[in-house]
Amino acid sequence: MNLTKEQILAVAPRLQEVEVPEWGGSVWIRPVTLGEQGKLADAGHKFEKADPSARLKGTTVKLVIWVTSDETGAPLFTDADLPSLMSQPASVFLRLQDAILELSGLTESSRAALEKNSETAQTDKPVS
Repeated sequence: MNLTKEQILAVAPRLQEVEVPEWGGSVWIRPVTLGEQGKLADAGHKFEKADPSARLKGTTVKLVIWVTSDETGAPLFTDADLPSLMSQPASVFLRLQDAILELSGLTESSRAALEKNSETAQTDKPVS
Protein backbone atom coordinates (compact mmCIF):
# COMPACT_ATOMS: atom_id res chain seq x y z
CA MET A 1 0.00 0.00 0.00
CA ASN A 2 1.40 3.37 -0.98
CA LEU A 3 1.01 5.97 1.74
CA THR A 4 0.21 9.61 1.22
CA LYS A 5 2.03 12.42 2.96
CA GLU A 6 -1.12 13.13 4.98
CA GLN A 7 -1.33 9.52 6.17
CA ILE A 8 2.30 9.50 7.21
CA LEU A 9 2.10 12.80 9.07
CA ALA A 10 -1.11 11.73 10.84
CA VAL A 11 0.46 8.65 12.45
CA ALA A 12 0.45 8.94 16.25
CA PRO A 13 3.56 7.74 18.03
CA ARG A 14 3.43 4.26 19.53
CA LEU A 15 3.23 4.38 23.32
CA GLN A 16 4.71 1.85 25.71
CA GLU A 17 3.90 1.48 29.39
CA VAL A 18 6.87 1.27 31.75
CA GLU A 19 6.61 0.19 35.37
CA VAL A 20 8.42 2.52 37.75
CA PRO A 21 8.46 0.77 41.15
CA GLU A 22 10.16 3.76 42.78
CA TRP A 23 7.08 5.85 41.93
CA GLY A 24 4.62 3.07 42.79
CA GLY A 25 3.10 2.73 39.33
CA SER A 26 3.75 3.17 35.66
CA VAL A 27 4.19 5.88 33.06
CA TRP A 28 4.00 5.83 29.28
CA ILE A 29 6.82 6.62 26.90
CA ARG A 30 6.98 7.21 23.17
CA PRO A 31 9.89 6.91 20.76
CA VAL A 32 12.32 9.80 20.43
CA THR A 33 11.65 11.94 17.35
CA LEU A 34 14.38 12.71 14.85
CA GLY A 35 14.45 16.31 16.12
CA GLU A 36 14.84 15.13 19.71
CA GLN A 37 17.57 12.70 18.68
CA GLY A 38 19.45 15.65 17.18
CA LYS A 39 18.97 17.73 20.34
CA LEU A 40 20.17 14.79 22.43
CA ALA A 41 23.29 14.42 20.28
CA ASP A 42 23.96 18.16 20.55
CA ALA A 43 23.45 18.03 24.32
CA GLY A 44 25.76 15.04 24.64
CA HIS A 45 28.46 16.94 22.79
CA LYS A 46 27.82 20.15 24.72
CA PHE A 47 27.89 18.45 28.13
CA GLU A 48 30.64 15.95 27.33
CA LYS A 49 33.15 17.59 29.65
CA ALA A 50 30.59 19.09 32.08
CA ASP A 51 30.16 17.97 35.65
CA PRO A 52 27.89 14.91 36.08
CA SER A 53 24.93 16.92 37.41
CA ALA A 54 24.90 19.25 34.41
CA ARG A 55 25.35 16.30 32.05
CA LEU A 56 22.36 14.49 33.61
CA LYS A 57 20.18 17.62 33.48
CA GLY A 58 21.10 18.27 29.87
CA THR A 59 20.69 14.74 28.57
CA THR A 60 18.99 12.02 30.63
CA VAL A 61 16.46 14.19 32.46
CA LYS A 62 15.65 16.16 29.28
CA LEU A 63 15.06 12.88 27.44
CA VAL A 64 12.60 11.75 30.12
CA ILE A 65 10.83 15.13 30.06
CA TRP A 66 10.42 14.98 26.28
CA VAL A 67 8.93 11.50 25.96
CA THR A 68 7.19 10.57 29.23
CA SER A 69 3.41 10.86 29.04
CA ASP A 70 0.10 9.62 30.31
CA GLU A 71 -1.80 6.88 28.49
CA THR A 72 -3.21 9.39 25.99
CA GLY A 73 0.23 10.68 25.01
CA ALA A 74 -0.11 13.98 26.91
CA PRO A 75 3.28 14.99 28.37
CA LEU A 76 3.69 14.51 32.10
CA PHE A 77 6.57 16.95 32.53
CA THR A 78 7.86 20.26 31.23
CA ASP A 79 11.26 21.91 31.52
CA ALA A 80 9.92 23.68 34.63
CA ASP A 81 9.89 20.27 36.36
CA LEU A 82 13.62 19.73 35.83
CA PRO A 83 14.74 20.88 39.32
CA SER A 84 12.13 18.67 41.01
CA LEU A 85 13.00 15.69 38.84
CA MET A 86 16.66 16.02 39.84
CA SER A 87 15.66 15.03 43.39
CA GLN A 88 14.12 11.74 42.24
CA PRO A 89 15.96 8.39 42.48
CA ALA A 90 18.58 7.89 39.77
CA SER A 91 17.28 4.37 39.17
CA VAL A 92 14.05 5.85 37.75
CA PHE A 93 15.94 7.70 35.04
CA LEU A 94 18.18 4.77 34.18
CA ARG A 95 15.11 2.52 33.84
CA LEU A 96 13.24 5.06 31.70
CA GLN A 97 16.29 5.94 29.61
CA ASP A 98 16.90 2.28 28.78
CA ALA A 99 13.24 1.77 27.82
CA ILE A 100 13.13 4.96 25.73
CA LEU A 101 16.31 4.13 23.82
CA GLU A 102 15.13 0.56 23.17
CA LEU A 103 11.67 1.70 21.98
CA SER A 104 13.32 4.33 19.77
CA GLY A 105 15.66 1.85 18.11
CA LEU A 106 18.71 3.61 19.54
CA THR A 107 20.41 0.63 21.20
CA GLU A 108 22.68 -1.95 19.59
CA SER A 109 20.14 -4.73 20.17
CA SER A 110 17.19 -2.75 18.82
CA ARG A 111 19.19 -1.71 15.76
CA ALA A 112 20.16 -5.33 15.12
CA ALA A 113 16.49 -6.33 15.36
CA LEU A 114 15.50 -3.55 12.95
CA GLU A 115 18.18 -4.64 10.49
CA LYS A 116 17.07 -8.27 10.77
CA ASN A 117 13.42 -7.28 10.19
CA SER A 118 14.46 -5.16 7.22
CA GLU A 119 16.45 -8.00 5.68
CA THR A 120 13.55 -10.40 6.23
CA ALA A 121 11.10 -7.99 4.62
CA GLN A 122 13.39 -7.60 1.63
CA THR A 123 13.83 -11.35 1.14
CA ASP A 124 10.08 -11.95 1.56
CA LYS A 125 9.23 -9.63 -1.35
CA PRO A 126 8.39 -11.40 -4.58
CA VAL A 127 10.82 -10.72 -7.38
CA SER A 128 9.23 -8.89 -10.31
